[in-house]
Amino acid sequence: MANVNTEALTKTQQRIIEAALDLVSHVGYKSTTTKMIAQKAEVNETTIFKNFQSKQVLIDTAFKQHTKQITDEVDKFFSQSFKDTTDLMQQSGRFIADIFDRHRQIVLSTIKEVGNEQTKSIFNYKQEYIQQLLCSKLKEFSKDHSLTDQQYETIVFMFNSAIMSLLVDKARKECSEDDEQEQTIHLDDVIELILKTVR
Repeated sequence: MANVNTEALTKTQQRIIEAALDLVSHVGYKSTTTKMIAQKAEVNETTIFKNFQSKQVLIDTAFKQHTKQITDEVDKFFSQSFKDTTDLMQQSGRFIADIFDRHRQIVLSTIKEVGNEQTKSIFNYKQEYIQQLLCSKLKEFSKDHSLTDQQYETIVFMFNSAIMSLLVDKARKECSEDDEQEQTIHLDDVIELILKTVR
């Protein structure tokens, strides 16, 4: 598979990447064709092949770019100081929700393509990285608690999964034409419940 420098993309390449990610997050990898990508990006289909050689190289490039951006943002966020457990969990909850929302195409595509052998090497974004860093920080602030490592990991897993579920619900409502019930669980509810567990 040919490599494309994700740090030196042209405006056209970036437009193609964004079009591809949008389509994959809505219809899946298999159903997304280079013709559809070209139409959405407003380029000729041959432009895609000149820049990326194949759909797989294009999607791989898109995921590498976003995964690097996410990793950099996560590293920067968790390198800052937090006052206490409450500050850590409140800021982390908002940060995770924000990063999932800003990179929703990657997150939703990863969920959509679970189990697809053809895309296993491409869709390798792992939310476990965020969980690992949050878990380490939480342990630092919670030394006086009698929780085991497994319990900390479980708390962070539940926290992250709840925030992910809020994103999926939000995306589903945006794509749905039905007037469904108003969401009764919000990010602040998730944060408050988790804080009761670790205080």
